[in-house]
Amino acid sequence: MTEIRKQIGAILSEVLNTPIPPHGNPKREELPNWDSLKHMELILRLEEQFDVRFSIREVAGIQSLDDIARIIEVKS
Repeated sequence: MTEIRKQIGAILSEVLNTPIPPHGNPKREELPNWDSLKHMELILRLEEQFDVRFSIREVAGIQSLDDIARIIEVKS
């Protein structure tokens, strides 16, 4: 697991107020707390933490931790 994935998991866990398994790939449909409002809060936290900006298309396409990690790794 990369350091980026660990950081994303920690942010996801904090924003959703739910434990995220360290080696899992949680998906939006599996986490009831991951609603549209929490999704935007997550995006803002990730942009701040990693100093990146997500496009509208990227924001709409994020469905899992892996999706977030791929985008951030490309932008970093």
